[in-house]
Amino acid sequence: MYKKRKLFSLVCFGLVFLLSSCGSEEAVTTEKNETTEGVLASEQVMHLIVEGELATTDSVLVAENITFASINQFIEGLYRLDENNEPVPALAESKTISEDGLTYTFHLRDDATWSNGDPVTAHDFVFSWRKNVDPTSGAAYAYLFENIKNAADIMAKELPIEELGVSALDDTTLEVTLETPIAYFPALMSFVSFFPQNEAFVTEAGDQYGTSVETTLSNGPFVLTDWSSGVDEKWNYEKNPTYWDAENVQLTKITNQVIKEVATGVNLFEKGTIDNALLSGEYAKQFQDDPSYTVEYFSRTNYLEVNQTDNPYLKNESFRKALALAINREELTSVILNNGSLPITGLVPDHFVKNPESDTEFAEEAGEFYTYDLPESKKLLAEAKAELGVDTIELELLGDDDETSKRVMEYLQGEIQNNLTGVKINLLNVPFSARLSKAALGDFDLISSGWSGYVSDPIIMLDVLYSTSSYNNGGYSNSEVDQLIDDAKGIHANDAPLRWNDMLAAHQIAVEEAAIIPLYQKGEAMLRNPKIKNISINSVGARYSYKDAYILE
Repeated sequence: MYKKRKLFSLVCFGLVFLLSSCGSEEAVTTEKNETTEGVLASEQVMHLIVEGELATTDSVLVAENITFASINQFIEGLYRLDENNEPVPALAESKTISEDGLTYTFHLRDDATWSNGDPVTAHDFVFSWRKNVDPTSGAAYAYLFENIKNAADIMAKELPIEELGVSALDDTTLEVTLETPIAYFPALMSFVSFFPQNEAFVTEAGDQYGTSVETTLSNGPFVLTDWSSGVDEKWNYEKNPTYWDAENVQLTKITNQVIKEVATGVNLFEKGTIDNALLSGEYAKQFQDDPSYTVEYFSRTNYLEVNQTDNPYLKNESFRKALALAINREELTSVILNNGSLPITGLVPDHFVKNPESDTEFAEEAGEFYTYDLPESKKLLAEAKAELGVDTIELELLGDDDETSKRVMEYLQGEIQNNLTGVKINLLNVPFSARLSKAALGDFDLISSGWSGYVSDPIIMLDVLYSTSSYNNGGYSNSEVDQLIDDAKGIHANDAPLRWNDMLAAHQIAVEEAAIIPLYQKGEAMLRNPKIKNISINSVGARYSYKDAYILE
């Protein structure tokens, strides 16, 4: 059942592919209206389609990739990620780090302003970060702050939020004190949860903050226009004239509209009314030789979450493994998805992070777990039925209502029902926000879900396995896994080899117990207008930045 992992034999993979295919290298501007690649179009307006709605503009509450990517266009933090997922200064002009790695001092630009004219200051970061660790705020990614001094005690309601290890020494100097060193801390500062918020504006907006254009404040290269939460499936970004680097922002406007059907997106692209269209299945095959065709990879693992808290069948390890082994991931990715996604049998994606000593991918060292093995799956199902004392099992599979999610879920339903006698799968497709709500409430049996890396470190993926993680929706709990994750973040934080081994061991235990059922590493085949250049595309974090993009004639 457990076999050595085969390396993916793709010539163009991940960031290498992105750099060669998506124009990530910055072109040199020769004249105001020219680049080394050609003449700039007179109209610098880009028209995009997205898979789902913009849920909120409150950087503390945002919980999913579509909104992360959106906020990244009109709010800016201390750093941005470059095309290699490395942090580059944004609002932070420079930093100093103490010898023990526990104190960071960030020196902010003095020319950054909010769209209401207020200066962006170190106090805005203090306010936002305190809001993230406030146990009453509902912060989606509060756990990311746990290594900042006193954060864990504040979130446990044992200390006031004022004790958080972050302070504004003056308007442009931000000091951060950590509990333990974090090697990837500057890169973490590029993540949306660490963005600043203007306290006076947020306080005045109250519970309406982040629900409309009127209650949203921007400090990035663009400002948000024409949007209200829960109402609009269209919204725009317009160039921010007060942005500190506005002279280097070429795009004047970006329109966004939600299109969930592949055929609709392709039709609009071919008419020339939009500049991108997602592809899957037959459409991906049809356009593979088109000059507009490209594949963009995510450091994201899509998997099935299994409810081990309330569902008696899914509490059974043999049954969970039977489900995992009954799925043909090669067929799922090459036939059903056919969008560049890759089969995966563990939690940590490939081409994501390497062993600091051996330079070997974590995914390769972790090994393979759940390759398609129908005889073993049927054997485990028989054991599970005997242990449970049942002949039939009925489950509901919850997922999003976009076309790709529906196709994946229908395939999984067919695979499981056809391969495992007596197991019935009912499908429930709901809007993305409804799926998140049901997941958080534990109102599911199985969920078609996934997890993305926001920086290139295995611990980012492993966090969903921690027993008290707010994203451990299935309720998986193993004290040994918790301890290994704690050790990787604590006593072994400064010892790279030991930390690596902790993470490998935690991954091994959890995946062998089928804490989740891995399916595929996400790729996106799409049509993108080849006249659009220099979009910054990352496999981690908020994924896209249009700050440096431009359109050629």
